[in-house]
Amino acid sequence: LWAPVFERLDVDKDGKIPLDEMKEIITQGNLQINEEIPEEVIEEILERADWDKNRVLTFDEFLHMLHSREIAAKRPYVQRMIRFAAMVAVPKTEKQAVINRYLDEYSCKPPPIFMLSISIIEIAIFIYYCITLKGIDIPLDSVLIYNPYRRYEAWRYLTYMLIHAGYVHLFFNVLIQLLIGIPLELVHKWWRVGLVYLGGVIAGSLGSSISDPNAYLAGASGGVYALIAAHMSNVILNWAEMEFNWVRLIALLVFGGTDVGVAVYNRYSGDKNRISYAAHFAGVIGGLLIGIVILRNLKVRRWERVIGWFAFLLYVIFMAFLIIWNVANPSYFPQSKYD
Repeated sequence: LWAPVFERLDVDKDGKIPLDEMKEIITQGNLQINEEIPEEVIEEILERADWDKNRVLTFDEFLHMLHSREIAAKRPYVQRMIRFAAMVAVPKTEKQAVINRYLDEYSCKPPPIFMLSISIIEIAIFIYYCITLKGIDIPLDSVLIYNPYRRYEAWRYLTYMLIHAGYVHLFFNVLIQLLIGIPLELVHKWWRVGLVYLGGVIAGSLGSSISDPNAYLAGASGGVYALIAAHMSNVILNWAEMEFNWVRLIALLVFGGTDVGVAVYNRYSGDKNRISYAAHFAGVIGGLLIGIVILRNLKVRRWERVIGWFAFLLYVIFMAFLIIWNVANPSYFPQSKYD
């Protein structure tokens, strides 16, 4: 279908279209090209050629870029969405590369809905307990919350993220994980973001169980702070190239400071069934270490690969220490209660 178009553009018949010739053809209007190729595809072809820095387009690259025509009907929405994601998640020098690559790979199988799904589940469970408890009290008897007296129920180290200590706690966690998580999903794929998020959740519960062994644990803060740490490490490493770098840093510091401050206050406010705040810090450590390894980088430099493996090793050591401490020191924790 596109071979005749390519042959008409390939004046020298060498299987390559110089970028300058393409621009000249489009500018002078020697061909009725807009009738054969959508304008947005033309722009994307030129951007891709310029990104490759080879100043030519081969037939394979030409066809690869024309694949985006299949989503032409969705293109205005998709491009706005991807451009926002790229602005949030990657440096300016890599932004167009990310946009081009994602548009090349774009499909709805599956769509980037991990954070959205987790958020809906958290909201639904919060509403359920509000109805059953006739209020917003923390459901300490829930089979989901981390209970220091029932550590033998291992699933609680993960499912505590679904329980929240009030409207404010839920609102801020859901807000931040959607604002940061969805753009990260669009750039890095849902499963990578899911691993960072869940890795932070588990690190949060394990760390909290050691630093604050008598406290209950609720909320997705471990996962949320893992996403924040993974994102901020990218912002800091690419500080000069990141858009709105100071705005991002200040906004996240204000949120983090407020959230941690409220959590610390609630922890020491006198309630006998106190909720720990240590998951925030353990989540930051877990997210920082695992994020360096899992979140993809379009241009992986040698020193980044070395740092990635080092971070992965530290994450394994960190998690192994937390797990071994939990298993090997039962006397450190409150005595377990059985039904």
